[in-house]
Amino acid sequence: MMRPTSSLLAKILGWFFLNMVLVAVVLALFFTVQPQINLHALLGRQGADRLRTASQLIAHDLARADRSSWSDVLTRHAAIHNVDFTLVLDNGSHFSSSDGQLPLAITMKVDDVLRPAPQGNRFRPPGHPGPHPGLDTRFPGGAPESRLTDQPTGKRLPPDEAWDRLQHLMVRTKDPVRYWAGIRIPLPSKLSFPPRPAILFAVSASITGKGFFFDPLPWIVVTVAVVLISLLFWIPMVRHITRPLARMTQATEKIAKGRFDVTIHESRTDEIGRLAKTINHMANRLSGFVNGQKRFLGDVSHELGSPIARIQFGLGALEQRSEGENRDRIRDVLEDVAHMSNLVNELLAYSRADLKSDTVKLEKINLLAVVQAAIKRETTRADHVQVQIDPQISVVASAELLTRAIANLVRNAVKYAGEAGTITISADRKNSHVAIKVRDSGPGVPDHLLDQLFEPFFRPEASRDRDSGGVGLGLAIVKTCVETCQGTVSAANLDPEGFVVKITLNN
Repeated sequence: MMRPTSSLLAKILGWFFLNMVLVAVVLALFFTVQPQINLHALLGRQGADRLRTASQLIAHDLARADRSSWSDVLTRHAAIHNVDFTLVLDNGSHFSSSDGQLPLAITMKVDDVLRPAPQGNRFRPPGHPGPHPGLDTRFPGGAPESRLTDQPTGKRLPPDEAWDRLQHLMVRTKDPVRYWAGIRIPLPSKLSFPPRPAILFAVSASITGKGFFFDPLPWIVVTVAVVLISLLFWIPMVRHITRPLARMTQATEKIAKGRFDVTIHESRTDEIGRLAKTINHMANRLSGFVNGQKRFLGDVSHELGSPIARIQFGLGALEQRSEGENRDRIRDVLEDVAHMSNLVNELLAYSRADLKSDTVKLEKINLLAVVQAAIKRETTRADHVQVQIDPQISVVASAELLTRAIANLVRNAVKYAGEAGTITISADRKNSHVAIKVRDSGPGVPDHLLDQLFEPFFRPEASRDRDSGGVGLGLAIVKTCVETCQGTVSAANLDPEGFVVKITLNN
């Protein structure tokens, strides 16, 4: 009985959990080397730092430039950072590096951030003793309470996160889709003090801002690394399963073709190992059954041959001494005995055709000579069969077995399609193989029966009387002879009509 720890399911589950542990270790190492663990630090910190640095430079250039050239200043910085910049003042006016109106959502967001706060709701950044230079000094250090809480949950935000939300905005607008990352900046006023509050937006059609908002490269690298590690981790396990399954598939295909001399060597104790042992056992049992059946048929045919011959001899002598109706009756009996003799001969030929390949001498023989001998054996009309074979083509086979196989094919073609047209035997050489084709112009057989044609005692017709032919051993003998010569045989219907049997042998 198989132990639970050696089952295939246990191995797959164990490998899966090991993979999960490995992925967790890789992710833990990745997060450990980061300065912050939260997602904002990984995704938003880079963009916030870039935006803060850009806002300082832009504020410096705006202070030195005339108000009429502020759009040019923003355009110059937009070309440097590959994003558009839009500056929105507290009175609703704006300057931009690109053409277009300010979306209503941005106007409302700016109004919400820059409007004065009640004196009772003041907020100071962590560790800051007084007004922050980034906030409007009309409400120094103050901000509405609604902006210090998380709107979906209503929970009060930690001081660091609340300060970040006051300082940075992230808005998505539609028609067209744009991503707006904003930051509060003070604009020096030449006429009055304090500086005017404003918000500088970096605008992009991409969620990454072409790398300005955040750089996806580290995440891509980590994802690819995890996938590659998992792939390399799983390849040995997958190959550990698929390789023996592929060998078993090849073995079962050989068994399905009647080749039972296959052995699968798998020294494992899981389900695959048990399956390999079962296939080996099945192949041995099937080989014993088939060989026993053929030995039985051979023995019976051999034992029946002598008495049938004596019956034919006696009936022949009796026919010569009989007259009238008695002679006709004796001739009918002789026909039945002749049919029985043919059946016994076919059974004997089938049993003898299944010889071990190591007991058959395979040699290089001239194909045209074998085909001509087979035609001469099975037909007396030369116009029935047309041969299209190069006299230089040779094959590795047994002359006796190959002659018997081709003779059986010619006999079948003459029987079922002899009146439909000429029978053609051709051969083509391809690399180290020779393909021999026997074609006729007959009706063929139903497509769903093609795979069964070479089975013993199988016939497409339900009747098996003397008028419709033998008992279905002709093509079975062909298959056995060809496979003993280390070749393959197959059958197919032709379009629009006709039938072909293809034999492939080594050159």
